[in-house]
Amino acid sequence: MRWFCLRSFGEFVLSQPPQSDQPAVPPVASALPVPDRRPERAGVGGLLNSAALILGGAALAAAVALWQRAESIGQEAARRLQAGDARVTQLEGQLKLTQDQSRDLQARSGVLESKLTEALGQQAQLERMYRDIAQDTLDAVLADVENSVAIASQQLVVSGNVQGALAALADADGRLARIRQPQAIGMRRLLQRDIDRLKALPSVDLVGLALRLDAVTSAIEQLPLLAGLTPVMDGGAVPRTSAAKTGGFSLEGLASSGRRGLDALLAEVSQLFRVNRVDSPDALLLAPEQQYFVRENLRLQLMSARLSLLSRLEPVFRSDLERALTWLGSYYDRSQRPVANAVATLRQLQTARISVELPSLGDTLAAVRTARNAREGTQ
Repeated sequence: MRWFCLRSFGEFVLSQPPQSDQPAVPPVASALPVPDRRPERAGVGGLLNSAALILGGAALAAAVALWQRAESIGQEAARRLQAGDARVTQLEGQLKLTQDQSRDLQARSGVLESKLTEALGQQAQLERMYRDIAQDTLDAVLADVENSVAIASQQLVVSGNVQGALAALADADGRLARIRQPQAIGMRRLLQRDIDRLKALPSVDLVGLALRLDAVTSAIEQLPLLAGLTPVMDGGAVPRTSAAKTGGFSLEGLASSGRRGLDALLAEVSQLFRVNRVDSPDALLLAPEQQYFVRENLRLQLMSARLSLLSRLEPVFRSDLERALTWLGSYYDRSQRPVANAVATLRQLQTARISVELPSLGDTLAAVRTARNAREGTQ
């Protein structure tokens, strides 16, 4: 058996196997001639050399590739190690900052806890003060509410002023709402009941009625009296100057001129005489100074009716208007339009309703006074 050994750079040398301890067999002489095998051995050696060169180059390339891969892996590892060091440094800085902030927060928390304890103590003191003040405030509010309800009751009883009473009751309800005390719930319920009752009342336009009455009062000077009548020219009369405006001397012109002259004559005669029906003959014999007192008397009657209207005294108001109408019918010319208008206005005012049945606020006022007395008794 033969062995091949690599001598250097792919050169192979054919070597003999080692000698054994067995005795050597002597060569047998052959009678046949031995052929020369050197060329065949030289070709096999070249192939082996080429294969060795190829294997060596592949091994060298693989070694270079492995060396490059290992170098890149080493660089990546070094880079990551450097990045890890930087991250660790950053995290250490953040940890230090967090520790500083934590210590700061702990210090602030201690300060806040002390302030919270102080605030709780102050709150307890304020609550005690508020309870003390609330007691005094409730007493003052009850006094104001009693005053407001009394004013509302006076407005209804004395003058029948529903709007004034509503304003006073609304003010009392607002005062009770601001204190937010359980004791005020019952009184607020009574106040709301009275407010609803007053709002349900029919509205009376006293201002409008008073303005219409004032219009009649201001027109007294222009109302014609029976004693001061003056002849009024008939609207159908033709002035004298129109009779001269004729053209020509025809028969028709003469006839029209005659008619116009007759109409003018009748107009002159009608100015001298006038027939009127007078129920009170004394009204025609009033002197000028007496006419002044007639007008002033009518003015006083209308002013009395105005006061009765604002006071909601309906019977007195109707009585004053009736006397004023009688005065107008006795001393004034009812055939004149101003007098007729004044009479119609007073008739309309006489039929107007100025008073309504107003509710009583006695229950609410008694409840407020009872609450005040109860608190004064407990103190």
